[in-house]
Order: sequence, then C-alpha cells, then structure tokens
Amino acid sequence: MDDEIDLQDIFRVLWKRRLLIIGVFLAAVLLAGVICFVMPPVYKISAIITAGNFDDPVYASQASIQNVMLSDEFLLEVFEEINPNGTGSDFQTFKDDVTVKPAKDSDRLIEISLETKKKQEGMKAVDKMIQLYANRSGESYERQRKILSDQLAVTLERLDTQDQEINQTKEALQGIQDSIGTSSVQGEMQFSRTLDRLNSMQSQRSVLLDRRQDLRKQLELLRTLKVIQPAKEPISPIWPRKALIIGIGGILGLMIGIFAAFLREGHERQAE
Repeated sequence: MDDEIDLQDIFRVLWKRRLLIIGVFLAAVLLAGVICFVMPPVYKISAIITAGNFDDPVYASQASIQNVMLSDEFLLEVFEEINPNGTGSDFQTFKDDVTVKPAKDSDRLIEISLETKKKQEGMKAVDKMIQLYANRSGESYERQRKILSDQLAVTLERLDTQDQEINQTKEALQGIQDSIGTSSVQGEMQFSRTLDRLNSMQSQRSVLLDRRQDLRKQLELLRTLKVIQPAKEPISPIWPRKALIIGIGGILGLMIGIFAAFLREGHERQAE
C-alpha cells in the first residue's frame, strides 16, 4: 500500500511539474542542437594501398610501412609540404590525427587515414604520404629489379656460351667417330673423355635453365607499391554526430528536468 501511495505521489509530482520538465528537456535539446551546428565538422580521408612484393625488410611489409609512415621524420616532410607555415603544435595535431593500419583480413593491404576539418588539405596530405612512400620504396624496388635483371642477363650469356661449347663438343665427338688412322684404343679413350665432358656440360646447362626460369618467375612476381583505393572527398563528416549529441542532450535534459521538479516540490513542501 505504501509503495502504491509513493508511486501515485511520484506521478502526481511529475504531472504537476510537467511544464518545468518539458522546458528543461527542450532547452537541453536546443542547446545540443546549437552545439552541433557550432562545432566544426571533422572529416575522415582514407586510402588503401598494397605493400610491394620484393625482397626488402623496410618497404615490403605491413609492419614496416606502419613504422615508416608514422615516424616523425616521414610525417614532418608531409606536413611541411601541405602546411609550410605550421607550428609545432599544428604538427603534433596532424600527427595525432594520422592512422596507418593493416586493412581488415589482409596481410598485404594497408589503410591510411586522416581526420581533419579541411577536406582538400586532408586529401592532399594522404596523397602526399602515398607518393612519398612510393618514391622511397620505388628506389628499393628498382634496385631489386636491376639485380634480378642483371643476374638473368648473366645467366642467359652463360647459357649461350654453354650451348656453343656443347655444339662444339658434339662436333668433336662426330669428328672422332669419323676420324681415320687412329687406333681404336686411343679413339675410344678420346671419345669417352669427350663424352664425359659433354655430359658435364649438359648438366651445367640444365642448372642454368632452372636458374633462368627461377629468375624470370621472380621478375614476373615482382610488384611495387600499388594504390588499391585512392583518397576521395568525403560526403559527410564523422563528427559531430548530430543525432547522437541531440539524443544525449535530450536524455540529460529529461533527467535534469525530473530532478529539478522533485527539488522544487521538496522546497515548496518545506516552505509550507
């Protein structure tokens, strides 16, 4: 019975002070709306790249790309390009807003993102990061490609020489077989030595052919950094989230309004 009376008393107070509660609620919603429109919008600029596929511990893995792109030296070069008159605090803000992380469910893709209030400047910064890293990794990629190309050229040259020597040895074998005036024992010994040399050359040629195939395969698989998804101008900001802020403001306003209603009711009862 006491609980029923208490609930009736609560509802009676809420109904009695409904204008106060509604007024505080509307004021809180209005204030949250004003804050949303006053706060500058924050945009997220993102791009996705794939790491190069070449033999380099610095420029060809997700971890190394993260370390290089998030280093002060790298970001400072980017920052000075897009904001030459920026201060140290501006650079720190820029650095804190940059994110470089592996793309979800991938061991080759990397997402580069920047949260900024200036869309065009943000797109320029992300593009600059990709360009700068591509230039650095491109030098390593070209060195690796040149090494493989030079090795392939040497292998092809050795293979060509080996083919010439094999043809000459085959001709020598034929000459021994066709020779006249040579004792059979001497001829057989010379033929046997020449045949052994030919077999050895053919074995070496087989090794060179395998080497040639392996080098060509490595060159075919060699890949430099590639942009999978370039930075695009965002349509809507990620902050402020107006619906969320207004919703939170409304809940807080309702709570404050109810608290104010009971507080006022208590004061009036004490005054009586």
